[in-house]
Amino acid sequence: MSENFVTVEDMLGMPSLSGVRMIAGKSGARRRVSSVTVLDTPDGAAWLRGEEFVLTTAYGVKDDERKMTELIYQLHKKNAAGLGVKSGRFIGELPKEAVAAADLLGFPILSVPEKFAFRDIINPVIAAIVDRQSARLIYSDKIHNEFLRLAVNGNDAGDVLSALRSLIGRSAVFVDMYFRRVCCSDGSGDICARFAGMDFDRITPELLSHYLCHKVSNSVENFGYIVLDRDGEGCRDDGVVRTALEYAAMVLTLRMMDRISSQRIEDKYRDVFLEDLLTNNVKTESEIHNRARLYGWDLRNGGFVAVVDINNIKKCYVTGYDLERDGELQEASRSIFDVSVSRMLAVFPNAKCYRQSDLAVFIISPDKYDQSRTYAQLEGVFGEIRRAIAGKMIFTVTMGVGEYFPNIRDIHKSYTQARTSINLGYQTEQFDCILFYSRMGIYRLLSAISGTKEAGEFIARYVKPLADYDAKYNAALTETLEAVIKSGWNLKKASGLLFIHYNSVKYRFAKICELLDADLHNNEERLAVDIALKLHMMNANSWQ
Repeated sequence: MSENFVTVEDMLGMPSLSGVRMIAGKSGARRRVSSVTVLDTPDGAAWLRGEEFVLTTAYGVKDDERKMTELIYQLHKKNAAGLGVKSGRFIGELPKEAVAAADLLGFPILSVPEKFAFRDIINPVIAAIVDRQSARLIYSDKIHNEFLRLAVNGNDAGDVLSALRSLIGRSAVFVDMYFRRVCCSDGSGDICARFAGMDFDRITPELLSHYLCHKVSNSVENFGYIVLDRDGEGCRDDGVVRTALEYAAMVLTLRMMDRISSQRIEDKYRDVFLEDLLTNNVKTESEIHNRARLYGWDLRNGGFVAVVDINNIKKCYVTGYDLERDGELQEASRSIFDVSVSRMLAVFPNAKCYRQSDLAVFIISPDKYDQSRTYAQLEGVFGEIRRAIAGKMIFTVTMGVGEYFPNIRDIHKSYTQARTSINLGYQTEQFDCILFYSRMGIYRLLSAISGTKEAGEFIARYVKPLADYDAKYNAALTETLEAVIKSGWNLKKASGLLFIHYNSVKYRFAKICELLDADLHNNEERLAVDIALKLHMMNANSWQ
């Protein structure tokens, strides 16, 4: 191995990596490896800082051979050390164009047998990196060996902190800023007693300033702090304490990187984050951006929310429900979700998708927001979704779109607006269409009062007398009034809509005025009746 650093060539010589072989870019075998990371997102290369050996399943490029070549050029431009591709998982043989590009650039590509888990590559390589870095420094053999053992064996944060306490004789805690947790070295130390069970929101920079804190981070991200009492008992040699803290922080950094990499692959917490955004369950804007970076997302331009709803699917669970029917409904829901995602990502490739029961929720954060252009694009996407499911399923869909907010901290407002748009669609019997909250007009105002006592009284005053009359005499006064309003209070036009004689409309209109005891030639009375009818329709149709 090299004297002071690990190379791609060194990796191939590791016994634990037997079976890994170089398939392209052999002239770059001496590239320096400073870290190992996992990349399976289309824009993941943007977050590299240089000298990373990148592992991938090639899932993000499996459908287009050109994307693999593009990825190689991107990694080379970012000064990555090399690329390890899981063979047989999503791609078989590396495309010839990609091999040629790697050979031309001297960018090494390794074929990783499918039997290797990512940690099987990460742990030995990182261990080697730690070993080489430690060779350039004067560390205590005891500290070096202990923390190297923890790094190689994959011990957790509690083990690392326990080792630190045994080496320096002082209790310690790890304040994990990413996953908002506190880990203690033991249960007896004063500092552990103070931090254990503490509300995480109380752990502020001001609080930490009273302690000796050592940052746990790499060159890109800060994961948290190892915290000690400034005047605690135990080792008084600052150099030994500093060395032990550096090693402990290094191992904790590896554990955090490992955990975050696993999270990226499995997307274990992705939906939780999106749900937190949509329900405003986030404390600070900084928290949003830190968590977004885990997935390679850039949400600094704000965004808006679009929601695709499967119309009336929940009613199917009320009538005629059985296990077979449940399977059919689940399959229909899944198919519509998949169609919605594919069509949306085709136009908005950076959209964040979240499935919520019978809803497909999209957070869209455009580089530059142009409302007219964006609305036209969304109308096109919705048209594609409708065409894709037309004739194949018994359901239709509605898309609700909230307004754009420049600060991602406010994205929950756009989500509420999108849901409100769909709710208004149910209340106003608008289905199989796209509804923009900004275009909902007076219904935006009425939605806030539609279920109130005052609204009920308003409906009783201007609608109930007509509905009661219709029910008693099998009449159509309510329908007539709706047609008159839709015709701009022009009775002749209303007769055309109703396909009845003009005199019949005149008679019905006079009867309406009589029953309501209202002068419907008066604009104020007309406005009241119009609003009452809208409230009546909204109350009669709710989104179940």
